[in-house]
Amino acid sequence: MFFFCLIVICLYLNESTLAFTPNNTVWGHSAVFAYSRIYFTGGLFPKYKDDFKESTLSKEFYYLDVEKPFKVGAGDKLPWVDLSSVSQNIPAHTWSAFSNCGLDNSLFLYNGEQGTDTATVYTYTSLQQWNISTTINPPQYNFHSQSQTVCDVRTGKMYRFSGLNPGLQINQINNYMDILNTSTLVWEHVNINAQEGRYDHTGTLLPNGYIVYIGGKLPNGGFVKMSELLLYNTNNDTWISQKATGYSPTPRAYHSAVLTQDGRIIVYGGYTGSGSIVSDDLVILDTYDYTWSNVNAIDPPPSRFYHTATLVGYYMFVAFGKTNNELPLPTSNEVFILDTYDKSNYKWVNEFNPDLSDRPNLPDQNLYKNLSTQNRYLVIGIIILSIVLALIGASFLIYFYWKRRQSRPDIRVASSQERKYYNNQ
Repeated sequence: MFFFCLIVICLYLNESTLAFTPNNTVWGHSAVFAYSRIYFTGGLFPKYKDDFKESTLSKEFYYLDVEKPFKVGAGDKLPWVDLSSVSQNIPAHTWSAFSNCGLDNSLFLYNGEQGTDTATVYTYTSLQQWNISTTINPPQYNFHSQSQTVCDVRTGKMYRFSGLNPGLQINQINNYMDILNTSTLVWEHVNINAQEGRYDHTGTLLPNGYIVYIGGKLPNGGFVKMSELLLYNTNNDTWISQKATGYSPTPRAYHSAVLTQDGRIIVYGGYTGSGSIVSDDLVILDTYDYTWSNVNAIDPPPSRFYHTATLVGYYMFVAFGKTNNELPLPTSNEVFILDTYDKSNYKWVNEFNPDLSDRPNLPDQNLYKNLSTQNRYLVIGIIILSIVLALIGASFLIYFYWKRRQSRPDIRVASSQERKYYNNQ
């Protein structure tokens, strides 16, 4: 009887886990992909069910299991797993940096806004528990760090540039590059050739060690032009201003950005200075030559901001966020999936298949389009040099053959009378 009850309890607990759904509509949350899961934490949700004028900080902690296939259509149950039982050690928070940055695969949470100015780092370990990490030389204030903090897993360093402190005036935006070594837990604050501060921008780390900062708002309330990119070289701690060409996206903030396997940054959503959601909500930055393009993907969902976007293989998961900035504030408790496998045919899908997330790359039908100008000249130069060398080689062979023919002695064939004479001797 005891074992029967135990089995029933286990089945009940398992069913409760599988049936879990995030209870509150949320925006300003944080997400990270690790261990075949997308972890979510924090954010804001309405204080009252039918009144969006006031919001409350969240400390929810849960994940979406992306090891199994599932659908995201209306009425479909997603494989959510609740971890609120282990989130008691972290405060309610929003706009926080959340990354898989630890050298021991620990998750790092750097709070953005939690009702105090204290800059605190929390780690989620393999033991499935949150711990407060005591760091050395921490920033004086905490800032909105959700989308502008990146992690270099090769070095275990976490980079956060600028941001807005809720307790400061808007013209007192931090313009430091704050770097946390997650191995030693020592902070470094770099302001060499410091750039103008901004907030609600995105930062994306490229394989070459450059961080690309896109969009955001300025201290004067204006928006950063999408053609004016800011690059930070993590190899030597220097800044570069990069001009982007091609399509001219609407300036925006509160958007998301992910890096695809072929070196393209997908920027989705955002809020524009006109007081509304951007109309060109899906734009692509090709980091080979820094050109923008506008994408009209099939079956798009309602655009949003203050959401998260997480790349799993070729699938980009967009979660939650706001769909309007007018009161009352409607929010979204939905998950959408963008299939980026065919870059000439991005499409929103309602089904996730983990077996297709690691599909082989499609052959590039236009190689030169994906090469930088410098590489194009290099390829053209190699081709011309190869042709010249081939012609020189062919000329040498022809000349060598001709000289060899010229150096051969003439062999005269005897006439019939001469052969008759020699035969009679």
